[in-house]
Amino acid sequence: MSQEKSVLVTGGSDRLGRHIAMYFASTGYDVALHYSRSLEKARSTRRDILSEYDVKCEIFKADFSDELETQKLIPEVSAVFRISCLVNNASIFYENSFSDKGTSGLNAFFDVNFRAPYILTKQFAEIAPEGASIINILDTKITVATTRHFDYLLSKKFLAVFTRQAAVELAPKIRVNGIAPGIILPPEGKDEEYIEIMAESIPLQKRGYPENIINSVDFFTKDNFVTGQIIYNDGGENL
Repeated sequence: MSQEKSVLVTGGSDRLGRHIAMYFASTGYDVALHYSRSLEKARSTRRDILSEYDVKCEIFKADFSDELETQKLIPEVSAVFRISCLVNNASIFYENSFSDKGTSGLNAFFDVNFRAPYILTKQFAEIAPEGASIINILDTKITVATTRHFDYLLSKKFLAVFTRQAAVELAPKIRVNGIAPGIILPPEGKDEEYIEIMAESIPLQKRGYPENIINSVDFFTKDNFVTGQIIYNDGGENL
């Protein structure tokens, strides 16, 4: 088992999760890279980490729609790494409406976007060292009530409330904070032009980049006097 500082990044194989994993590797963290279905992307990210940085990196599979698989992740990772930081980044996102029949959307979003971080946080709290940190990746739209993504947004709002409650519950041993990104990466099926147009309607009238989110991750990682806070890294969109 590694005795150096280590991080578990859920959904770390692709998109923002990949950037977060690369950041931690660049600062000397061993990286536990979680994925659900994107094995080849996880392998690619691992190769890049190992080729660029003198750290350890291993990949771990868990389908967060399956509670038993979720329950196994922390024990599997902690058998290899002594985790000092947990980044709850894994998320599913697609349009759905309150008028949709049944609760399949509700169950899908809550399983991955809320229940999994809840379970992982409880398990991490049992094995985390003093001074450990948790960072939850939220969404700038948690401040609004109208959306085409009803159950997705509801799951992220629950995670935001949980961030603050967990910060109180787990203090002083563990700090818990959240980052609410705005227009950073185009959704699946959309291109860069799509987000450039979207950005015209927010106060700063420009899109952000993964590096902006990494700045917030860096702040929460290094400042040991901050807990229970949410940074809206969104060009003012939440306003």
